[in-house]
Amino acid sequence: MAHQLQLEKEKYRQWVKAGLGLGYLKEGLAPFCNDIADLQHKDILQNIRSTKSLPSTVTCGGCQVETLKPDHKPVPGNAGNKVCPLGQVKCSCCFKGKIACPNNICGAIYDFIVQHHASTPPAPNWKNSDALQWVTDPWSICKCFINAPGYEQKQSAGETDCTGLLHLMINNQYFHSHIGCDVTVTNNIFTKVRHYRNAIFHSSSMELEESEANTYLDDMIAVLQDGKELLHRSDAQIAVKKLQDLKKKDYIITTEGFEDILGQIKEEMSKVLKSTENAATKDEYEDLKNKLSEGKVETEKLENKLADLKKQISEEKKGQLEAEKEHADLKKKFTILETIMEEQKEVKCFSYCLFPLKIPVHVLHSAMVLR
Repeated sequence: MAHQLQLEKEKYRQWVKAGLGLGYLKEGLAPFCNDIADLQHKDILQNIRSTKSLPSTVTCGGCQVETLKPDHKPVPGNAGNKVCPLGQVKCSCCFKGKIACPNNICGAIYDFIVQHHASTPPAPNWKNSDALQWVTDPWSICKCFINAPGYEQKQSAGETDCTGLLHLMINNQYFHSHIGCDVTVTNNIFTKVRHYRNAIFHSSSMELEESEANTYLDDMIAVLQDGKELLHRSDAQIAVKKLQDLKKKDYIITTEGFEDILGQIKEEMSKVLKSTENAATKDEYEDLKNKLSEGKVETEKLENKLADLKKQISEEKKGQLEAEKEHADLKKKFTILETIMEEQKEVKCFSYCLFPLKIPVHVLHSAMVLR
């Protein structure tokens, strides 16, 4: 029975290590994603200004994606209806009443986002983004490529979890030229790792076999060692070292590590809740509601384990303080004993023989305390 309990404890430890690995993966990817986002934004604006002969000072901050009229125009469909020539379903180009950008720039950015979305058909997540900021904020454009809810308030790659960053790298064709891996093929390493978050954070048992956890960590390392650019970035390779350390048998998991994972699970639950509120059908609603309920159970389990760990650490610290106090008392008594012995040596031999031994009162008292 004790062996089984220890085995279960080790599986839980492996689950925690895999969760920590996701955090280190994000640390390694975020600076890279910020840099590529800046490059993309610069190229978009330069291309639009050059193509349309716009001044370098042109800007905008008044267009909203819900009412924005794209630059491209619809084409006739099979049944006499109009369809988007870029393949987007329910594209704004097919609806009347849309408003063209007064500065002649936002409609072109809209087109760029659709044209560079890697899915078929292209499916930008407009709800994550704010067109008011497209001309001034690179990350507001990148969020259109994160096909999951809950990222609209994220202002940079550093505020975005590794799942969102991997969505961006897989869905944004501009990023593909900076990645050696072919992310368009089935079961590529980037897509595999993106799925690991759900496998880890949606686990009802919160347990992993060591071999499974190591597979997750190895694949995270493989992403950060992509040979095109990430392999040559110091921030990515620092994260690789942290992931490699996680695989060591003697790796120490701190309370901070638990709290970090707990925070990520709570954020995941928040996203599930948001999805539940916007569910299109009753079945979707029930499915997402069940996921949220499972998430609460997982969080409660983790909070209990975190509380137990903190209690254990507190008890260990208390025991350490008691041991230190006991050590100090023994040291004090040892010093008194040494004093007695030294004063004994100072008594002359002939005095010892002829007269009764006289020990100073304060020394005698100290010796009695020792007893």
